[in-house]
Amino acid sequence: MVMSVNYTLEARNMPDGRNAPDATLYRLSLYHCYLGELIRVGAPERITSRHLAEELNVKEETVRRDISFVGDIGRPGAGYEPVVLYSEFTKFLGLSEEYPIAKIGTAKMIEALQIVFPADRYGVKPVAYFSELPEDAGTEVGGITVQHLTDIPRLDPELGVSVALIACSPGWVQISLDLLASAGVTGALLLTPVIRVRKPEGMNMTQLRMPCDLKSLACRCQVPLGTVGSM
Repeated sequence: MVMSVNYTLEARNMPDGRNAPDATLYRLSLYHCYLGELIRVGAPERITSRHLAEELNVKEETVRRDISFVGDIGRPGAGYEPVVLYSEFTKFLGLSEEYPIAKIGTAKMIEALQIVFPADRYGVKPVAYFSELPEDAGTEVGGITVQHLTDIPRLDPELGVSVALIACSPGWVQISLDLLASAGVTGALLLTPVIRVRKPEGMNMTQLRMPCDLKSLACRCQVPLGTVGSM
């Protein structure tokens, strides 16, 4: 099932998602992604807050509170129509059917990201690619010409890019952030594993700290002392 949802932030007459607490905003984005996948494969006629809670490992009362933060949706005890709920979340989050983003990384990395993160399935449309490698400039990935990273300040405003995904080598991360800020990009999802980075003024940044996540996971998964060979 293919939906056509194309709302703009200015056209909405409801609460602004940018005013939501960070944790609430993250969970609403999680619900939005899940509903999009559910609708794509064939959603049931109605779903409940319990369904979302069980599928996404969130407390049911938290799901209900998050939905009420968006607005008066559905009827108590009757559940929600997935398409309607998805549309309301789309409006609240200020998204469109194809949210334009830029990707920063080598041409090979950009190609790999498209495999593990097929953007079109998640309402995201890459419109500009930038690489740290001079030899990548002028090549094409998915019909988009790769530009050198130093060309970021010349990013065409007509493309409407406000968020960039950064997967370049660590030495280029800070340069990329500063250049994106100079081009008017106000959001960055940082995939490159760097421990410290300076966030440009006015930039919203989400950073995945893979080394830290791996270390904390390894700690949790350790076999307790004294149990090895005791069985």
